[in-house]
Amino acid sequence: MTKAAAMDLGSNTLRLLVAEVHKGNWRALGRGISTPRLGRGLAKGRPLDKKSKQMAFKAAQEFSAQARSLGASYICLGATQACRAATDGADFVEELARELKLDKATILSGGQEARLSRLGVMSRLEGEAEQAWLADVGGGSTELINLDNGSHPPCSIKTGAVALTETWNSQDPPTSDEMARLDEMAEQALAPHLAPLRQKGVQRLIATAGTAANAASLMLKLKQYRPEKVNNLNISLRDLDGLSGMLADIPLEKRRVLPGMERERADIIIAGMAILRGLLKGLGLTELTAMDAGLLEGILLDGLGFASKGD
Repeated sequence: MTKAAAMDLGSNTLRLLVAEVHKGNWRALGRGISTPRLGRGLAKGRPLDKKSKQMAFKAAQEFSAQARSLGASYICLGATQACRAATDGADFVEELARELKLDKATILSGGQEARLSRLGVMSRLEGEAEQAWLADVGGGSTELINLDNGSHPPCSIKTGAVALTETWNSQDPPTSDEMARLDEMAEQALAPHLAPLRQKGVQRLIATAGTAANAASLMLKLKQYRPEKVNNLNISLRDLDGLSGMLADIPLEKRRVLPGMERERADIIIAGMAILRGLLKGLGLTELTAMDAGLLEGILLDGLGFASKGD
């Protein structure tokens, strides 16, 4: 049995999982989450926001210390869209690896991110994966991954909760016209990628990452976040529509204190949910299955050399 830790450095959050791992099975010993928002204001050909980098470095420093205090003998980190796109993304990941003495630190390609998200989800998913697709809605991109033995190539869409929020640039709270424009923006970004999948006959949509997990937490009105409650929760399109409407009716500061709301996600949750709703509509489905498990768990298992069920 090995004690190990993984960090997932995304466009919005930095997350930590410390776990005992044995033959591909894992048990959480500790978790952490910080919101440096590395994707803030990021555009092609530009570096990461300086303040966001400082926040991310400090959080990663604290998380690596937390992992070692829990006995982790191996610590790895995977970075996604913000570090892929930024001119200094590679240098920043190298700095984290060097200064924090990480065993492995990598900028994941879209394909690698998709594969590892699948690996993490499959470690906790219940029910059939036949004709099922996974949506990993991140801050800067949305990854679509076939769960049915990975028989179709993954798809990376350059829209996520942070990126769409910044492009949308609405009032607080948004008007009905702005909500309609948001839905249109999400659907336009997704449509070219979803039409071919719909023709393949997608039967089930699994949704992982922060937007899906927070939507589940809001549905359950969790006062304290519990991953096991979120994993495998079915949420209907009708419920998502109602939740999105409720969130859009109240200002940001009231959104932050709702039961189940991750405070630092309150400003991007409406755009994130527009992507989830757009995915369901574009695939002709009426519900999704939310998962807390995903990329973070995949980074951990992959770092230790384990493969997904069905690989």
